[in-house]
Amino acid sequence: MPRRPRREILYDGCYAHIFSRSLQGQFVFQEEEDFGYFKNLLGRTKKQYAYQIYHYCVMNTHFHLAVAMDRLIEFSKALKEIKEGYTRWFRRKYGGDGPLWRGRFGSQLIENETYLLACGLYIESNPVRAGMVQKAEDWLHSSSRHYLLGQCDRLVDPYDVPAREKAEQASHGIDFQRGRAIGSKLFVLHVQQNTLQD
Repeated sequence: MPRRPRREILYDGCYAHIFSRSLQGQFVFQEEEDFGYFKNLLGRTKKQYAYQIYHYCVMNTHFHLAVAMDRLIEFSKALKEIKEGYTRWFRRKYGGDGPLWRGRFGSQLIENETYLLACGLYIESNPVRAGMVQKAEDWLHSSSRHYLLGQCDRLVDPYDVPAREKAEQASHGIDFQRGRAIGSKLFVLHVQQNTLQD
C-alpha cells in the first residue's frame, strides 16, 4: 500500500517523535566533534525554522527527537537541511560518497505532554538499552542531563513537564519504534483509522 503523505499524519503545532537511522548501521557519529557539529545544526535550524526540541538523543548510528513544530512544512525543511548538512560535513571529514541516512525521517504523532515525557524517557534511555552507559545521564549527547542533573542545555525548550510516574505508567504497552502514534489506546486507534498503513 502506498505511504500516506506526512502532512496527513503530522500537522502544524503537533508534538512528534522524530527519528532517523544511518544506512546499514554505519557509525555516522564517531568522535565528539561529530556529535557537536550535529547538535549545532539542530540549534541553528530550530531558531531558523521555529520548532521546539523537548527531548533528544544522538547515538552513533541514529538520532531521536521529541519536538513540537509550528509549521510542518518548515520542520521538514529543517530536517532536510540537518541531514544534508551533516552528510556534507561527514564526507569532507571522512571521505566517501553517497547518502548516510536510510530514507526520509520516521515520525510518530504524540497525543499530549504526558506521552511527550513518556517518549522523552524512552529516547533518553536508548544508550542504557544499548549497553553503552549504566545510567541515562551518563550519556553526553542527550537531554537526560538537563532533566536529571539540572544542567543547562541550549537545545532543550521548556514545557510543562508532567509527573514522571504518570508518564512511566502511560508508557506501558507503547511501541516507540513502530506505528503512527504515541498516546492512549483511543488516540492511537483514531490515528490508525484516519491514516493508511504502510
